[in-house]
Amino acid sequence: MSRPNTRRSTESGADTQYGAVQDPNPSRMAARAQSVKAAGRGAMSGTSATTYWSVDKWGIPSQPQQATRRSGTLPAHGSIPTPPAEVFDGLNDLEDKMRATLSALASFNEDERMILLRQCRHEEACAAQAAQPIPPGLLNTHQFRHMWRSLGVKLSREQAAAMFLRHGCDVQGLLPYEVFAAKLQGSPARLLALEPEQKGPYKASGGGWGFKGKILYRYCRKPVFPPSTWDGTLAAVSAKPPKAGLILEWVYGYNGKHNTAPNAFYTANQKIVYFVAALGIVYDPANHTQQFFQGHDDDISCLALHPGHALVATGQVASALDGSADSPFLYVWDATLSPPTSVQRIDFPAEGGSSSRLIVAMAFAPDGERLVVVTGDNRHTVAVYKWRNKQLLNQGVGHNGQPPQVYGVVFNHFVAKQGAGGGAAAVTSMFVTYGVKHIKFWVSTVDAAGKEVYSTSQGKFKGAVKADVMSAIFMPSQWLVTGSPSGELLVWDALPSRPTYGCCCQVVAAHGPGTKMPSVHDGQPVLQGVRCLALRCNNTELLSAGSDGKIIIWDITVPRPC
Repeated sequence: MSRPNTRRSTESGADTQYGAVQDPNPSRMAARAQSVKAAGRGAMSGTSATTYWSVDKWGIPSQPQQATRRSGTLPAHGSIPTPPAEVFDGLNDLEDKMRATLSALASFNEDERMILLRQCRHEEACAAQAAQPIPPGLLNTHQFRHMWRSLGVKLSREQAAAMFLRHGCDVQGLLPYEVFAAKLQGSPARLLALEPEQKGPYKASGGGWGFKGKILYRYCRKPVFPPSTWDGTLAAVSAKPPKAGLILEWVYGYNGKHNTAPNAFYTANQKIVYFVAALGIVYDPANHTQQFFQGHDDDISCLALHPGHALVATGQVASALDGSADSPFLYVWDATLSPPTSVQRIDFPAEGGSSSRLIVAMAFAPDGERLVVVTGDNRHTVAVYKWRNKQLLNQGVGHNGQPPQVYGVVFNHFVAKQGAGGGAAAVTSMFVTYGVKHIKFWVSTVDAAGKEVYSTSQGKFKGAVKADVMSAIFMPSQWLVTGSPSGELLVWDALPSRPTYGCCCQVVAAHGPGTKMPSVHDGQPVLQGVRCLALRCNNTELLSAGSDGKIIIWDITVPRPC
């Protein structure tokens, strides 16, 4: 009596026998034993090749290997080289032909599965008689092709290899034919479940567009399938960028709702410069055309005009395109060129784990060589640059709090006519930063060593209600005028030599409270008051614009006592 089929594995290896026929190749036996050991470590995957598979009987299913032999040759034994993708694409049609062939041969006494298994066992017996034994229940690619040729279906070497890889073969490249028969003659629902899987959509690079199996992706709870008429060549064409492109012609709208400082100016050639989203826009009202500065990669947050009315500085929020979202930057660009062209860029990288978040406000000095920049960190750092060579001259705290606490920066264009007085060092420049319930004066002087030194002082509201400062502008004399949320104008002493320097001296009723608008902090409706102040008529008149919808012209030639 012949010995039963047995297979046992140990920690040190495997001793494998297959009935009365033992594999005469010791190296193949060792490789199969190693695959059984790997199975104990849980190396099975969840693909259709492992369905109906017994690791105890056949070890780990073989993984596709790259062909290392001459093109057009496939081994009858050993690992299976991976056929081209188009071979796998045609397997469904080939299997339909196989099932149709078996169905035509089936009878009342022998169904399709029985015919297929009988032919497989016949190939197995022929190999044993030819002294080319193969372990029971397994076929190589040569036997597989010969079996189907005897049934009237011709297969190429590549098609046979694709069948083996699709339905599962062991590490020696042998196919358990009972597994193949079970899959080939399974029910339509079962065959659908055995389709190969792909995670995610078709990729733009890497090919694989002819895949027709199950596709799993995060937005669908169940797998989806491509159409039965799916043509992968169309996906290959779609993966290439189109030859046509888009040209920006016009930008609609104006970003004024969430801005706290002036952001629209006339240039030297009588064009209007402003920004929307990440675009700097130069509008020509005479010809009704726009030109665009497209150097930014995220929303622009503020804009400043150079005293020469040709250059513009725009600062943006920190972009998340690089995954950091902690390094805002600004551009200085020429708005009179066509197209607008970058002149300088200054970056503000995170320091000490603290991000600058965005550029809150900017202003050019009257000489045009210095640029004051307020960043959106919790200190609202105020930096003074010689912007042409990126030299940092001074840095200080603007106002503590969650941004934006500082709404704007305004330079005193008349400081050179004032002097310091009282024997003090001459004031070379002055500017104010203003915003949430504060205004701060910044004064630069030159010490004995010729070094530029900056000093600061907080504005004192005195008898005025301490409220947000919405706008500010310096007068030709020693006055600074600011706008309040309730519509009043506040007049401040801006002469450093006077004892009332930095104090609010007068409150002038100007505008009505107007319509409430969402706050830039929490979105709650708040009064916006006087949002804009400007000089005109050779600096003899002041214009104030309020949220009540009115523009008022003031005569500022009459001195106001403090």
